[in-house]
Amino acid sequence: MVATLASACSSGSHQSEVSFRRDIQPIFTASCAGCHPSAYPYLDLRPDAAYGQLVRVSPPNAPSYERVVPGQPQLSYLLIHPPDPSRKNLMTAGQTRLITRWILQGAKNN
Repeated sequence: MVATLASACSSGSHQSEVSFRRDIQPIFTASCAGCHPSAYPYLDLRPDAAYGQLVRVSPPNAPSYERVVPGQPQLSYLLIHPPDPSRKNLMTAGQTRLITRWILQGAKNN
């Protein structure tokens, strides 16, 4: 699935740069920050903490991975092991593609 997303996203090299603050953080704020960090204290996805807890950080349950590997969505735990689909407020396919583009573009803190 990630390889398909990565190839689909990389083919649109003319697309504008994805901004963490403008495009990605609002996804986490709306869909994830309600449970992270309260129910999941190992990952804080609120605006002042999310970037620092995502990029180049290993999750405690999978120390051989990094949550986000800049430029490599196929190695990013966030996309390899997406949230349980039975939970409410999950990311849409479009949001997942946007996050994939952000990772492909280097996962910048912009």
